[in-house]
Amino acid sequence: MTWPGLILVWLLLACTAEAATQESLDSVRQLYASADYEATLAAIGRLDVAVPAAEAIEVDRYRAMCLIALGRTDEADAAIERIALADPRYEPDAEEAAPRVRAAFKTVRRRVLPGIARTRYAEGKAAYDRQAFADAIPLLESALDIILNLPDTEPGMADLRTLAAGFIDLSRASLARAEAEAEAEAKAAASAAAARQAAEAVPPPPPPPPTEPVVLQQTLPPWNPSTFGSQNTADFRGTVEVDIDERGNVLGSRIIESIHPAYDPVLLQSALTWKYEPARVDGTPIKSSKRVEVVLRPR
Repeated sequence: MTWPGLILVWLLLACTAEAATQESLDSVRQLYASADYEATLAAIGRLDVAVPAAEAIEVDRYRAMCLIALGRTDEADAAIERIALADPRYEPDAEEAAPRVRAAFKTVRRRVLPGIARTRYAEGKAAYDRQAFADAIPLLESALDIILNLPDTEPGMADLRTLAAGFIDLSRASLARAEAEAEAEAKAAASAAAARQAAEAVPPPPPPPPTEPVVLQQTLPPWNPSTFGSQNTADFRGTVEVDIDERGNVLGSRIIESIHPAYDPVLLQSALTWKYEPARVDGTPIKSSKRVEVVLRPR
């Protein structure tokens, strides 16, 4: 069978069980109304296996009323105790329950409620001690509610009431503080995540531009037109480019714009002896090239 089929079968069974429970509860009510208490108890016995938790108090109420009517007080008290444990505030309706039923409920409740209050308080205090404040508050509030509905003369309840009220206040304050801290941590985590996302979205800054090589020694060979076979006394201009290594030495040179046909070879040879502070990128020496403008003027 497929999963959808199994789910459908489960739903059908659940609806059938609920309908059967309701029908049985109606039978219990009718039998009790007819004063057939033994038959009512028998119907309740058949009902116990299927009754949902929401109907358990009503079932135990009819059980207690039948047992009281039959004089089976110990069993009736046990049923009333179960009701008190499930709902410490529960009391039978004054118009529906007989006086002896109400008296039985009052007697049992007065006997068992102090113990229930102490148990709820102990459970709440234990939850507080392990810092489970959200669990502690309803347990302590239940204990305090029970105590407030007990006679003022009940031994030990006044002190327990003070303790329960105090730990309720402490639990609420601690829970509020924990929630505020959790909210602050969540906001900080969200801000950090947003910052990381923003940082990842922005490209890293480009590396700084390289510095220019600095001249340490850049001596031009002497220029004398007559020595170079030139009688021209005009100025000569041109450009030479040198390649510089990481130590500032010249690896090579070339003429970019001729200065003078006779002077160019001498200049290229001399450029190989020049010395520089090397160019750098972010402080690290690098290879580079440098162009030098040369102007020759006769002596």
